[in-house]
Amino acid sequence: MHKIGEDVSEALDIVPAILRVIATVRPKYACRACEGGIVQAPAPRRMIEGSMVTTSFIAWVVSQRFAWYLPVYRQAQMLSGHGLQIDRSTLSRMVKRAAWWLDGLFDRQLRFIHSHHRIYVDETRMPVLEAGRGQVRIDQFWAHGIDDRSWNGPAPPAVCYSYASSRSRLEITKQLASYKGVLQVDGYTAYKHLVMPGREAGPIQLAFCLAHLRRRFVDLHKSTKSPLTEQFIALFGQVYRIEADIRGTSAEHRRSVRQEQSRPVMEELKALCDATLPRLSAKSQLAEHIRYAHDHWHGLTLFLEDGRIDVDSN
Repeated sequence: MHKIGEDVSEALDIVPAILRVIATVRPKYACRACEGGIVQAPAPRRMIEGSMVTTSFIAWVVSQRFAWYLPVYRQAQMLSGHGLQIDRSTLSRMVKRAAWWLDGLFDRQLRFIHSHHRIYVDETRMPVLEAGRGQVRIDQFWAHGIDDRSWNGPAPPAVCYSYASSRSRLEITKQLASYKGVLQVDGYTAYKHLVMPGREAGPIQLAFCLAHLRRRFVDLHKSTKSPLTEQFIALFGQVYRIEADIRGTSAEHRRSVRQEQSRPVMEELKALCDATLPRLSAKSQLAEHIRYAHDHWHGLTLFLEDGRIDVDSN
């Protein structure tokens, strides 16, 4: 018989992680005719001096902990299932030592981020279990990020997280002490203290996030189904449709299109705010959202003047 064709069937398979011991053999040499000492190549350096694990093993532990959110006690259980008994305190020391090695890289990347014209900053609540007390306190992770892909700029996507015990004005002032340029943020009050004349590092401009303003009207519309909130949302939608069309084009093109198409929409939005506010109770939620728009209007429209700025920090 001769082959006339074939059928191929595929099935997804997995090879479980393999733990292995890498033995480094270092021969010792001595000369029979000499009185000199024994010669041997030095042992290769390890990330943790005197430890019994490779750099790859430590990198695995760290990535499991911070990329996949597996606490070290659970990693110890997984390794036990592979036949390796290792205490979680040992794994914790590996994580701590890796953090020491990465500290300089973090500082360098943060300086690199702060060297760009426009950065994003946002803070996120971080519950922390207080050692020995069994109580949870709320600390903060401040994210400093860059990403110029929306206008093909020089800044690649990058982010650094700065851990802090508070979200105070003094904290963010200290973190951005050497920065000057455009800060793309939400309307949190602490950021507004950064805009001050005669700042030593240089001036900071605040570009506020249009998505934060839009969300206010969307949340209100979900509960009220008001034609007025629907009208606000429709205007936001026009801006975002324009942004979708110009994403990935040059900063000059983005500014030109925004001046021609987005500016009239934002002016219509401002006019709607101005006309609606006097007719509302000062205590109503809609009035509160409109006042937020008024208080942040300059920063919300800064994207019209600079094609490098995005409409939001999403």
